[in-house]
Amino acid sequence: MMHASPEEQTVFGYLSVLESAEHGYFGGYLIVSPLGRPLEFHCTAPIRPSRAQEILYGPTLRSYIVGDRIAGVLLNAARLTPRLVLTDQPEIVSAKRPGAMSILLVLSRQTIGDEQVLVTTLQNDAASNHRVQEEIDLMPSWSEPFTAFSYRFRQLCTAGSPGCDIIDALSKLAERVDIGEPFGRIHDAIREAQRIGGRVEETGQAA
Repeated sequence: MMHASPEEQTVFGYLSVLESAEHGYFGGYLIVSPLGRPLEFHCTAPIRPSRAQEILYGPTLRSYIVGDRIAGVLLNAARLTPRLVLTDQPEIVSAKRPGAMSILLVLSRQTIGDEQVLVTTLQNDAASNHRVQEEIDLMPSWSEPFTAFSYRFRQLCTAGSPGCDIIDALSKLAERVDIGEPFGRIHDAIREAQRIGGRVEETGQAA
């Protein structure tokens, strides 16, 4: 029986960033199958901005590091091109992306009583959440929020609502995977690489 290769299958990408007061910014990019199994994983070496960069870039520093220095590098390092990339980083809008790929910003998870539990560890306090919301509001490329499969999203596009192809792709992923769960894998993998090697390699492909 013939089986489709990963290149012929629908695959999904997850991109996230961790901040460390000691080391700076770490980026991770995980590509999974519709079953949630890892197909590729790439991560960046820590990026620690200099004091001069902090002064010169001012409030645009994080956008430059996350969008240009991390997201762009990771998206272009992958062998596979996902049908859909999910991220918890609104700054991905400035990243140079290979080919045509749909990108969704995962905002939060809907729970009983409409209580919203933020997905990313970078948004786990009021000050961080306020900063992220301000950044999103200043980025016209993000659509209005929409809810699907118990999560709230924004789509990277100029339209105000998600296309049918986005919902179709999400439905295939949600059949087997909790949509927010792979972000935790990325964060844990980065922390483990730090613990073992003291430094994350530039990129590494999953076996």
